[in-house]
Amino acid sequence: MTFRNNLAAYLWGFSAIFLLFVVAMTYVLIRDGVPSGFPPIILAATMIIFWMGAVGFALFASSKHCLRVTIHPDSRVSITWRFPFKKEEKIVTCTDIAPARVFESTDDEGVPYFHVHAPLHDGTTINIAEGHDRATCEATCARFNAMVWPGSTEDDG
Repeated sequence: MTFRNNLAAYLWGFSAIFLLFVVAMTYVLIRDGVPSGFPPIILAATMIIFWMGAVGFALFASSKHCLRVTIHPDSRVSITWRFPFKKEEKIVTCTDIAPARVFESTDDEGVPYFHVHAPLHDGTTINIAEGHDRATCEATCARFNAMVWPGSTEDDG
């Protein structure tokens, strides 16, 4: 069974669109020149701010990863962290993973936000799922724990 957390892909997409917007606006400025009656220094400062924001946002977005966790029938667990320009993989056994748990936090607007974390014995934490719906996160947590430890009746959510 495979669990995926692809939330970072939305961030990558939005960052790419914003960067393309800034490139397009820069092209229009170079092609048409500064509008008449508009101070060039203000336009240059505005473009510099947009470029700094676009590049900073792209760097931030590219530091976020998508996660894929595949549980194999032979008790191996493949963990793949995919970034926009690289991929990291790790293969562990089920015994190297502690039970997943649901953690509650709040988002920027103060709304409850839930994460399903499963710690590895080497100190790495894998964020299997996240979102605003507690029931979905708890169901994912229960499915993950049931796949990693079949027959276990322990309630870790």
